[in-house]
Amino acid sequence: MAKIETMIGFAIRAGKIIYGAERIYQNKNAKIIIICHTLADNSKKKLLEKRLPNQKIIVTKALLEDIVYKTNCKAIAITDINFAKSILDGINGDYALIDFSSK
Repeated sequence: MAKIETMIGFAIRAGKIIYGAERIYQNKNAKIIIICHTLADNSKKKLLEKRLPNQKIIVTKALLEDIVYKTNCKAIAITDINFAKSILDGINGDYALIDFSSK
């Protein structure tokens, strides 16, 4: 199991995760947002528009529902800064960080 999946598992057990795009829009505590590559374009667009300037967004090539063991889960947010930093440190070929510096 990759470092990112392990850290997501720890965040789940610690209660430091938000499930679903709609709940993420409404929550200002998200440090990073992880989305599945299968997330609908409208939802992706809305997440990108509503993200806070300091929030990072990661896209996973694997199905997010398989990582978090929740059916039809397409977006999650991590609310703990330490889990978020560990996840960002573990980014590999299966994950892509969206770069907002050129926009």
